[in-house]
Amino acid sequence: MNKIPVKTRILETASRLFYVQGYRATGINQIIKEAEIAKASFYQHFPSKEDLCITYLEDRHNIAHERQKMFITDGNNAIDRVCNLFENIRQNAINNNFNGCHFLNIASEINEHESKIRLIVTKHKSRLMWLIEDQLQGYDNPEEMSEIIYVIYEGANIAVKNYRDTWPIDRAIKTTRAMLERGTK
Repeated sequence: MNKIPVKTRILETASRLFYVQGYRATGINQIIKEAEIAKASFYQHFPSKEDLCITYLEDRHNIAHERQKMFITDGNNAIDRVCNLFENIRQNAINNNFNGCHFLNIASEINEHESKIRLIVTKHKSRLMWLIEDQLQGYDNPEEMSEIIYVIYEGANIAVKNYRDTWPIDRAIKTTRAMLERGTK
């Protein structure tokens, strides 16, 4: 008999399946079967697949945010700390077979009627911009610079998945470093 709580089994199974095969390709029946639970148990914890996805993303948000903080606080100055954030993408790519960002993967699959999911993704990505902006307080326009760096970061994130290689990270770091070195403090 499985000693892992039912809700935990559901979340662990859904997390793996959403990440490996995608949100749309993962059905509730597959989650129920692989988690080895009864259908009623699933619906007792999650009224819908959307509710499950929201819980999954909230859990991932906490994990990802702690990782991002770890990377962005490592360095001797703002430039090094912000550029070090890109190493999060590299580690994630290498450790997860270039499968990409949990949030971008889900965002690319959802429709407008799934706006609760979009809000979770947006909250997560906004928090990343705030982490970057916090490091740039000595610059003339930290908000605008953090938005530009965020776009570079996400571009690298997508390109790494697309090319299944880490060269986009090196380009992103080089571009970000050059921009920050030219920036006015």
